[in-house]
This record gives sequence, C-alpha cells and structure tokens, in this order.
Amino acid sequence: MLKAYKYRIYPTKAQITLIEKHFGCSRFIYNYFLDFRQKEYVKGKKVNYNTTQAELTKLKNLDEYKWLNEVGSQSLQMAIRNLDSAFSKFFKKKSGYPKYKSKKQTHQSFTAPQNIKVANNRVYLPKFTKDGIKLKYHRDIPTNAILKQATISRQNNQYFVSILVDDNMPIPKPIKAKNAVGLDMGIENFIITSDYVIYPNQKHFIKQQKKLKKLQRRLSRKQYSRKKGDTTLKSNNYIKQKAKVQKLHTKVYNQRKDYLHKISNEITNQYDIICVETLNVKGMIKNKRLSKSIADVAWSEFIRQLEYKSSWKGKTVLKIDKWFPSSQLCSNCGANSGKKPLNIRKWTCKECGYTHNRDINASVNIRNYGLGQIDNRNTAGTVGIQACGVPSDGITTAYGVVVSHGSMKQEAQSSLAVG
Repeated sequence: MLKAYKYRIYPTKAQITLIEKHFGCSRFIYNYFLDFRQKEYVKGKKVNYNTTQAELTKLKNLDEYKWLNEVGSQSLQMAIRNLDSAFSKFFKKKSGYPKYKSKKQTHQSFTAPQNIKVANNRVYLPKFTKDGIKLKYHRDIPTNAILKQATISRQNNQYFVSILVDDNMPIPKPIKAKNAVGLDMGIENFIITSDYVIYPNQKHFIKQQKKLKKLQRRLSRKQYSRKKGDTTLKSNNYIKQKAKVQKLHTKVYNQRKDYLHKISNEITNQYDIICVETLNVKGMIKNKRLSKSIADVAWSEFIRQLEYKSSWKGKTVLKIDKWFPSSQLCSNCGANSGKKPLNIRKWTCKECGYTHNRDINASVNIRNYGLGQIDNRNTAGTVGIQACGVPSDGITTAYGVVVSHGSMKQEAQSSLAVG
C-alpha cells in the first residue's frame, strides 16, 4: 500500500542554492516541453513521453543548455512525466489544460524517483548524497518499506520532503460493518452527524482577516512599482512585509489542515460506514455571499481525507445522490415538506408532528439513504443502532460537541436548538 511521509527539512545555504537550481531547471523543462508539444500539435505531429525524452537528451548536449547537467537528470525526466500526466488527465477530461509554471509562485518542487535513503535524521537524494539534508524525523518509516520517490518542495520559505513509500501491506478488504453514520456538511457548523455530534466550524481564515488586512495594507505602502514596463526593484522592506503576509496564510492553511485531519481520523476510527452528501462545490462557491465561507470550510479536502483514510482501514465511504432532498424529508415518517430557506433551522413535520433540527434531520436522512445502497456484506443499521438513528452504546468524541445521548428520546433531541 502506497503512503506518503512528509517531513520538514533544514538545508544549509549551499543546499538551498542547489535545491533552488533544481526548482528552476524542473520548471524550465516543464515549460519548454509544454511549448514544444503545442508547436508539434500545430504541425499535426503526435508527441508522447518517449518523444520528449529523446528531445531532452538532445537539449542537454547543446552548449546553450549545459547548465541543465548541474542537477539530477532523473528530476528533469520527472518534470516531463508530470507534463505527460497533465496532458493525459486533460484528454480524459479530468482536469484543465496544462499551464505554464511561474517562478513567482510561492510553491516550487522537484522529484527524485530513486536512490533515496533516510538515516540519522537526514535524507539522501541524488546530488545530495555527501552529507544529506537534515530533517525533522517525527514519523517512523516501516523498516521493510520500499522508498519509491521523494519530492522536495518550498512553501513560503519553508522546505519539505514528501517520501512516497510502499509498505508491502495489501489494501485491507472492507470489514463487516457494525455501525454507520450520516454526515451533513454546513457552514454555521462544519459537520453534523446522525449520532447528534456537532463539529463546529473553526473559521480559520475569517478569524485572521483583520490581521491579514493590516499586513496587506502595510505591504501596499512599500516600494514596489506595479506599472507595466517599470523595472523598479522591490525594496527590502517590501520583501520582509511580503514574508509576513505569506507566514499568516501558511498558519491558516496549517490550522485548517490539522483540524480536518483530526476530525476525519476520529470519524474513520469510530464508524465502519460513512455516508456523505455529494456537493457541487464549484457551483456553490459562485454565490458571492457565501463563497469566502465555503472556501474556508474546505469540504472537498475533508471528503478526500475521509476516502483515503477509509481505504486504509477497510471502512466504506458512500456518496449519496446529489439531488437527494435530505433537508426536505422527515426522518421519522418520510413525509416531504418541500424546500426551506436557509434561515429556517427548526421545523415541525405536519404529518407526524415531530419537531426537527434541520441539520440533524438531514444527517439522519443521509445515513438512512446511504444504507439502502449497500450490499449484504454490510449489516449496519441492525447492529448497535436504534430506529431513531442513535447508537445504543453512546458516543465519544474529542473534537465535536455531543448535543444528546442514545438514552434520550427523539422528541427531546429534536427540540435542541443547534447552530
């Protein structure tokens, strides 16, 4: 099973120079052959990886491009492979057309596909074999694992190495399910589960907006011409202030990622079947009033983490139909009460008289709908779960807020005001 281990690295000044040279050469090769493939396409010629690989050999033999030999040859080949992969995804309509890479981007990287070694809190790569690069070894790599490739990246003046590892362990088969949960995703509260656990929305970016506004205002006053054709250099104060803005953005990114990892880990540890709604995030983010909040809450990243962590643990993630009216149905009798404005957080079913919390009712409907999609292997819904959707053994959570327990009646639960 393939896994990635990411570490912070602390290269010396000489190593930083060589790393930056790798970034530049990999970026140049990517852009050069993107332009090459476009020109060949205009001529009606088909270009694949082998064609570009042969052209790379010719390019390195030219006196004009001798400097390409100063970096690892395989890193340049990986740049071509990345380009070829980008075109493959484009032709399969899985992504957009490949774009040119810019040296102005804060994120830069290059990949070494082999000859990787980690020892004595150092990582050894081609061109870095003498002393290795110091790293913070906070997670042990299995002793029998095969190191497949390593990618060194820079994010806002911080350097990292991500090592792809094959731990020689097969992907576990889906286990016999004993419990299930439905997840309703929102903005006021991040996740609401069918077991009456609420994970609050931490609003990491929104909390830092005032501080970010001040830093960006100061940045705008530093010397740096934005007029086209003006070659005025950036002042040292501008560079220092820009680093402060980047540092704050990195802090927000790390806070959000850490919170998502904690929640996704807790949910995949606790449940065997996880039912989630399918959201059209690209469409929803076009809403001018909610776009900032939707981007900050990071639903897509959360679903991605749920999926790969579930596959590691033999759990199952079920995505329900995009058009399933989870907020319109009564989870008690199944009556459809129609669409409701977002400001309505509680409603009473006209058929059975139950008062529902909008989000909890939706999460119960999502779980029930998801359980109807699975095969006979999964028996969740009959083991440890009562008819009202509350597990009989109670709930434990480290990061969520439990608004009720399994011993409480549904009437009492539905009367709670949440979010």
